[in-house]
Amino acid sequence: MNRLFPRRRWLRLLPSLLMCGLIRTVNVAGAAAPSEEAHPWLFPEPLRSDALFAEGYAAPWLSPSSAWVSADGKRVAFFTREPASAEGISRALVIKDVDKDEVISERTLFTEEESLRYGGALTRLAKSRAQDILTANPQDRWVPLAHQDLSDHEREFFSDACFEKQLHPKRSTLVGSLKITYQEPRVQIWRRGKKLLDRQTPSWRVKQDPCPHASPSWLNRVFGDAIRGVVLLELGFCGVDLCPEPATAFHVLRVPPEQPREATPSDPRPLAAPTGPFVHHETARDVWKSLYVTGFPAISKDGSQVALAEREESESSTPNLRLTIRQAQTPEVLWRHSLLDSGESATAKRAAPQQKRQLDQKVLERIRSANERLRGTEWLFMEEKAVRPVAPERCPVGPQTLKLKEAEMTFQQGHIILKRHDKGEPLKLSVSVGSTENKACNMLQRAFIDAAYANSSENTVILRLSTCVDDECPQRTNVDYVFQLPE
Repeated sequence: MNRLFPRRRWLRLLPSLLMCGLIRTVNVAGAAAPSEEAHPWLFPEPLRSDALFAEGYAAPWLSPSSAWVSADGKRVAFFTREPASAEGISRALVIKDVDKDEVISERTLFTEEESLRYGGALTRLAKSRAQDILTANPQDRWVPLAHQDLSDHEREFFSDACFEKQLHPKRSTLVGSLKITYQEPRVQIWRRGKKLLDRQTPSWRVKQDPCPHASPSWLNRVFGDAIRGVVLLELGFCGVDLCPEPATAFHVLRVPPEQPREATPSDPRPLAAPTGPFVHHETARDVWKSLYVTGFPAISKDGSQVALAEREESESSTPNLRLTIRQAQTPEVLWRHSLLDSGESATAKRAAPQQKRQLDQKVLERIRSANERLRGTEWLFMEEKAVRPVAPERCPVGPQTLKLKEAEMTFQQGHIILKRHDKGEPLKLSVSVGSTENKACNMLQRAFIDAAYANSSENTVILRLSTCVDDECPQRTNVDYVFQLPE
């Protein structure tokens, strides 16, 4: 079955999916300085991401190469993916028992219908539901699984012949010390030539009504952790117009764990997870294309400064990733640094190799300069607080509530009402969300909280404000509002 048309739908949806992070409170004072060398980003947990990319969109539920195993090796976590014939996209977080290959829990982040209806509010909806899951399961600890992607071999499975002739191609790959082979219905696993598992899996077949027979499956991706003895297989399926491909299936297998080896001087040095707030890049070439930051927003240890990162986008320019350090008590900007200037990446895509290398050198120098400035201050991460998202967007926007340890804040149309639990009269504040030459646009009526962050004592709060858009006011405004709660 030809899958190109659904892929185009997916590409149309991508620009509406903006990356938003769920950030843990971590003291990074004295943290090891990051290297300016290439450092690929891994999502450390299923529902958190503190990375903002200059290009592309990043969230754990959008990354096909992400799956996780619990620290005790008893459970795996992954996100479901919709069948290729779907109009929109859908994601649910699934947790499976490793020894039984049985679903322990399944929590929906968004449905296919929601992905088509919510547009730019979809990520806010997913983030809110992710926050609910995190709040309900604060003890969960996860480790990213190594993986190998075999989806480059997909094309041969998109023809009708795959289904009609019941093709069952054999596919093999290596994940660390494990070799995995799958040819429906047989799966085999070796470690350094020793066979660990050889199993027939007829129960994995998927037959849909009223199809004449099951949809042939093939190995799409493999995830593994040899030390914990866990292998997770992602299976794709063939289909035809009358019998579309079933949704991607995941099956987990237990194998004998490998004993950890003592490190030797010849062993490659493992990459430490990036800490922040700092700037990184994933690839040695085309640095501008893989540029990202971690650990934002942050507050200085003495509480006097905040560090912010934003990605500016418009219909007429390519993304510009910009860093700002400002006073926590006033709007005064102390330092502003653009990692990509407007239009640079668009020009580079059409440029000759020499010009691309020149842009790489410029961006590397900007990374070095930014990290040097950030290292000069001891920073504390700020924790993202749960705020019910504006999804779908409707103008004017209704009230939103933010609950803190000692107060509750209500935001509506640029006005804040802060109620202290131990005080009588509420405090009333007003904020500015910018202006526009379009007199038909009432910016205050369109303002809402896109994200909210607080330091550990919750006396400093950052509101990332945005405005809803429609045909009358198509240009979105974004602004960070920093305020300190009164004593």
